[in-house]
Amino acid sequence: MSRMATALAKALVLTCCAGTTALADAQTVTVTGAVANPGDFAWQPGSRLLGASVVAQVNQDAWYQGAALLRKSAMREQRKLKRGIEFDLQTAIVEARANNATSTVELLQRWSQRVADMPVTGRVPAELNPLKQWLISSNPLLEPGDHIFYPRRPNSIRVVGAVMQDCTLPFSPARTPVEYLEDCPAHPAADPNQLFLIQPDGKVQTVGAAYWNVEDAWVAVGAIIYVPITPAQFGTSSADFNQELATWLATQYQWGEQTQ
Repeated sequence: MSRMATALAKALVLTCCAGTTALADAQTVTVTGAVANPGDFAWQPGSRLLGASVVAQVNQDAWYQGAALLRKSAMREQRKLKRGIEFDLQTAIVEARANNATSTVELLQRWSQRVADMPVTGRVPAELNPLKQWLISSNPLLEPGDHIFYPRRPNSIRVVGAVMQDCTLPFSPARTPVEYLEDCPAHPAADPNQLFLIQPDGKVQTVGAAYWNVEDAWVAVGAIIYVPITPAQFGTSSADFNQELATWLATQYQWGEQTQ
């Protein structure tokens, strides 16, 4: 990038602290991960995503698709989502116990503990390829407290959900979601009709998985394939539970392989 662009980006993010005694006293934006200049940068009204990317100097080996913009203002709704999922899981556990469905109880308990352990991240959709951020439509305003994280590219995908155990599988660009499932045995409580494909940028897609509705879909490196639990396990919440859990998993930008 040109010197002028770099200077403009620095001004955009950093000048709010001119005349103040310390950066710690200012509102900040944090950039971490695969960047040359990680840390906290002062925020001012009008600060945009491109400015933070340029000041932090995103590395060439950063994995843009798996990068994350974490926003404090998004956490409230995500906390509500988490509480709803936890409630539905506990209700389903009680029902499964009443039906003496031991293996289903174990599956639900596994997910109940897993969701409880997951943090509320505040991840929101964002274009995190710095080159594309030169388009104003991909260069949104930042909020004070925003945290931008750039990971490095993994070499695998994950299959989770109603499976006998989670599977981390080598990424192959030619494989379809259903083909990945062949290497990860389903749990008896799995819904055989569909799955949820969670791309590393947080987009969630429903994909047909049965012989009568099977669909091809591109699986990006670092993606998560969530095998849904049979909706009947969730009573009145059956229509929404799996979609909500997939949406929640999309916020977990560092879960599993993505911590590498």
